[in-house]
Amino acid sequence: MRRIRKKNGFTLVEISIVMMILSVLFMGLFTVFYTSNKIAFKGSAKKGANRKDILYAIENIRSTITRTYFIDNQKRILFAGKKEFFSNANNDRLAFATSNPNAEEEGQSSIREVSFYLRQMPNPKLEGLMYLIRREDEMVDVFPTQGGVEHILLENVKSLKFLYSERGDKWVEDWNSRTTKKIPRLVRFEIVALVGNAFVKYESLAHPGILYK
Repeated sequence: MRRIRKKNGFTLVEISIVMMILSVLFMGLFTVFYTSNKIAFKGSAKKGANRKDILYAIENIRSTITRTYFIDNQKRILFAGKKEFFSNANNDRLAFATSNPNAEEEGQSSIREVSFYLRQMPNPKLEGLMYLIRREDEMVDVFPTQGGVEHILLENVKSLKFLYSERGDKWVEDWNSRTTKKIPRLVRFEIVALVGNAFVKYESLAHPGILYK
């Protein structure tokens, strides 16, 4: 009589049980991974400004200042920077006329009024946090600091500071073209924003480049 060899292997029931166990394990791992990511995302969203948004806001200010438009003895054209404070932090304001490089393509005015300043957030995560505002007006009128449309460039900002200079050796905190009869050659600005759980300072330098006398 032939000896019947028994083949070692898994039955269909055993395979089904293993698959069931693996499915439960993978489902648990996926749930933990998804929950962790969700918590991390919510946590990061509630911990201040995004670095990319900060860099975008800095470049927005710098590039706009470099297109400064000025004509002496023209009352409607003004370059005015004013030192202000709020909650023991710098809350400076800057208003000036700037050229619009895309005016022809967009069918808009080639010169417009622009202002940069801070405005308190309605429900800040920490006391003293504000919006960084860009105010833009297509009409250059006798009220260079009023009107137009406000755009929020950045949230969770603690401080905005501007400094002005003619040659770079001496810096002042206030500037008014109606008294100086000119615009500064250099503008240094600083933004302090909440990033994560800490306040981070960002600085940049702009050269107002379009000057008409």
